[in-house]
Amino acid sequence: MVSYRRAAKAVATAITAAALHGCHWDCCGPDRGSLSLFVGVRVDSAAFRSRGEFALELVPADQTGQTFITDVWTISSTLVSPSAGGLALTSQRVEPPDTQLTVAAIDIDDSPSMAYSDPQGVRAGAAQLFWQTLLGAEPRNQCALLDFGGPPSLGFDRTRLLSAYTSARSQLDAQLASIQPLGGSTPLYQSALEVVQWTDIALPQGRYGRYLVIMTDGMPTDTSYRDGLFAAAKASAVRFFAVGLGPASDQGSRTQPRAVAAVRELATRTGGIYLGVTSAEQLLPALQSLASEPTSEKLLAVFGVPGPFPARGQVVSGRVTVTGQRGNATANWAFVAP
Repeated sequence: MVSYRRAAKAVATAITAAALHGCHWDCCGPDRGSLSLFVGVRVDSAAFRSRGEFALELVPADQTGQTFITDVWTISSTLVSPSAGGLALTSQRVEPPDTQLTVAAIDIDDSPSMAYSDPQGVRAGAAQLFWQTLLGAEPRNQCALLDFGGPPSLGFDRTRLLSAYTSARSQLDAQLASIQPLGGSTPLYQSALEVVQWTDIALPQGRYGRYLVIMTDGMPTDTSYRDGLFAAAKASAVRFFAVGLGPASDQGSRTQPRAVAAVRELATRTGGIYLGVTSAEQLLPALQSLASEPTSEKLLAVFGVPGPFPARGQVVSGRVTVTGQRGNATANWAFVAP
């Protein structure tokens, strides 16, 4: 709808104005002229257990959402846990873009707490920027729009289907007004599992690169579905873009470590990307940057953890910094040792 496009543009303008007046966004939305950095973790069990190696996918971006993957970057990282120290950079490279078409389902948390975490409904404009960017890169890509936290649609138990997979932006735009807080809990795992299973039915495997974008502010209330979700995501080759607000963000004053760990795990276990925002307004450039990832080059940095290697199940966390001609940016990363 035109009104929502104008609203999204107005919010983006407000963000730029705030930046020009000296507002500094730490990891996910710096002021004009500085950078933000989004991080995904790729961990191969054999490589980690034999050499302590893991890879970080890095997405440097500015506050408008433009990414700079192919710039020349100096990359360094430090280990925070299980013990503090430096990390050896084994290699870095830029991988070519994926040639597959891309399908992305956007599953939005519309549980009651979102009225506090996103009172202006910025997540609707952010979702719109995501599909505009993804469909603009390749008209044959497709997006779907769903939410959870309220009454489900026919054929789902905990998910509401707002728009099936489509390449028509107008079909997705028409559902923007439906994104608002509903009555209910946070069935994140079950809803995500339903979306993965529904995608298997709706679209053939192998033809598309599959993504599931989740925006949420809280702890899942349905942990019994956690293992089933990750098994299904692996079988269906679905990568998660997990975006945390409020308690589920590793940025800002409302951070709750358990909520952050749960949302970050969605990305880590599926080879995707987690990011936390300090305010809902940051969703706009963040989602635009993420939407560029499927069709762009991939910047990968491989690091080695010094021995003895962390035990299986132990949390490994740290911070990574990129430095280049556009400036520098630092972000957190974490994963559970395989």
